Amino acid sequence: MKGKFYQSITFRIGITLFGAILVAELLAGVIWYQTSAASREASAQHTLMNVAEAASETYLYFESLPKNYRHLILNQLRESSGTRFFISMNQNPLNIDPIQDIPLLPRLTGFVEQAITNQFSGLSNVRVVITDKDNIRLFNSGIRLSELPEIWTRYSLSLGELDLPILVMQLEMAENEWFYIASAIPLPESVLTEPIISQRQLIFLFLASVMLMLCISQIIRRELKPVKSLAKAAALTGSPLSLPELEESGSNETRSAIHAFNKMSRRVKAYIRDREMLFSALSHDLKTPLACLKLRTEMLENDTTKKQFEKLLNEVDIMLTGALQCLRETNIHEESEWLDLQTLLGDCAEYFNQQAERNCRLESCTLNSWGNPSPSVNIRCEQPVSLLAKPLALKRCIFNVVENAVKYGERVEIDVCEQQSSILLTFRDYGPGIPKKMQEKVFEPYCRAGRKDTNGSGLGLTIARSIARTQGGDLVLKNHAAQGLIVELTLSRNS
Repeated sequence: MKGKFYQSITFRIGITLFGAILVAELLAGVIWYQTSAASREASAQHTLMNVAEAASETYLYFESLPKNYRHLILNQLRESSGTRFFISMNQNPLNIDPIQDIPLLPRLTGFVEQAITNQFSGLSNVRVVITDKDNIRLFNSGIRLSELPEIWTRYSLSLGELDLPILVMQLEMAENEWFYIASAIPLPESVLTEPIISQRQLIFLFLASVMLMLCISQIIRRELKPVKSLAKAAALTGSPLSLPELEESGSNETRSAIHAFNKMSRRVKAYIRDREMLFSALSHDLKTPLACLKLRTEMLENDTTKKQFEKLLNEVDIMLTGALQCLRETNIHEESEWLDLQTLLGDCAEYFNQQAERNCRLESCTLNSWGNPSPSVNIRCEQPVSLLAKPLALKRCIFNVVENAVKYGERVEIDVCEQQSSILLTFRDYGPGIPKKMQEKVFEPYCRAGRKDTNGSGLGLTIARSIARTQGGDLVLKNHAAQGLIVELTLSRNS
């Protein structure tokens, strides 16, 4: 049976490898991110510490100046060609929005605040924030950097065309007097916002996984090619087709399996050949002397001796006929083909129902309680059911089961249940049933479950189970809770 692609070993190994690579890459990314985050935080703290120390020296310088000289020094700084810091004296602290979506910033700003507080024990209030040039505000009015004159905008903070984060520190020097100092941090914002797995890593992970899966799938396909040939040869073992021995190729394990299969195939062919020879010997060599013995028995003058010989010869004849029938019907050489099970069951029911009507006309019997001449076969199969099987063998199997049920159970009901990979046929009769301890023994040749009738050879169920198992199924018996026997015949859709 050709299964779905996701059930193939190529898909399963491929998806397992892909999952393993993905998990390994994610774990490696998490470990790398944690290590990198610690390293980046340490590097950022070192850089901020340098900036804070320089800003502290500037603060000490301005604190040492008389108040009247502070604004003069600030004007000189603004008229220069560019400075590392932007400094101003404000009456109140400014509310500046920090850079968003950077989990590392609160720890860095807290680190700078703690460093400044430790250095200047007399400071009563310190405010530190890390922002960018679009959100920074200056002077008492809170004007943006982009709204200042072009010379200040171009050269202030030594930014130029760079887009660097800006460290803003506001220190309270006295009442209504705040020392404002801002400095660009020589760290790109991408260093502070680097994700666990970058886009480049994702592309690399995807390409590496795809290439690995393609290589693995090609290797698996090449290794499984001999296995597919092995499965095909195993399915055709015992058929009338003459199959050559498989070439031993592939891995060492596959070669060993093919070598063992070739040996088994030779043994099976020898067994089939010996079985056919035995069948020919039984049908030719034993039938002739048996007919001679019957003829000589007719010439006996003693009637008692004659009847005894006739009884023994008849028993031998029945056993021989049954053995030949068993060999013949369990070894039908035919090709499997797609069959309509509904049609096959319909033909079976029609045969036994017509036979029942003919027997009733000859014996002038009456209709049973179901309005049909006893026995009757009823089928419950609402839609056509197809399966791949040997037609003559399957027909013999079903006919044997129905014949047995009709013989001992009067009315037979057949239910068809479709399953994913098999079909279940349930035969329910209304006879006396079979004791539980005999339900397996009746499959043995010539067993009659204790009945005293002498019709038949006692091989019907034996042949039926043998055919069912040859078709990839099985045949089991169990008693119905109310009355009768239930026979469950399981058939593979693709035997």
